[in-house]
Amino acid sequence: MPSYEPSVVVADDSPLLRAGLTDLLARGGYQVVADAGDAEALIQAATDTLPTLVVTDARLGARRTDEGISAALRLHEKVPEMGIVVLADSVETAYAASVFASTGTGGLGYLRKSRVRTVPHFLDVLGRVASGEVVVDPEVISRMVAASPDADSEAIARLTTRQSEVLGLIHAGFPDRAIISRFFNGRRQFERCLSEMFLAFGLSGDVEHRRTPMPLTHLA
Repeated sequence: MPSYEPSVVVADDSPLLRAGLTDLLARGGYQVVADAGDAEALIQAATDTLPTLVVTDARLGARRTDEGISAALRLHEKVPEMGIVVLADSVETAYAASVFASTGTGGLGYLRKSRVRTVPHFLDVLGRVASGEVVVDPEVISRMVAASPDADSEAIARLTTRQSEVLGLIHAGFPDRAIISRFFNGRRQFERCLSEMFLAFGLSGDVEHRRTPMPLTHLA
């Protein structure tokens, strides 16, 4: 959690969920400066208030399409330093890839709702994104690698033996803790390995445009 009080704009098409998330963030030390129920309202609110973070559902509006992601990416183009956190019901590789292809300098997060099991962990993730980090679930990495045009034999060959073993266990559905206990001395080593794998497959966008390194955190 940053030492300052980050400002946040929350977007969800459910008024009940917006209210719940707003209350949770306020209790966690975040200042919710606006909320929105659709993509255009999100863009307007974030442009007016210039928050530290935007937290949006991937799907917004009556059609439940990817308007939340599209709005977030448009905001990253307008305000590159703004952090973006996308909350998704499932792993959709095309949408996730578009998030991480952004060349904004702010932090990025793509989180599966079902994997965020505790409030402290969710607030910690938001703090990391507010600090400029990229936060991604290992399952997202696994599916993006499988769907990526860069996931060819040459890309696989670039992985170290350890990285190949870790990727194999992620594909097989092993829990994060099991992978850490088998291969690493702690969580940070695991995160570093994920980051290197992410970069090896060219899934991170233009890293040079980011103001900080891009460590990845798993969702326990």
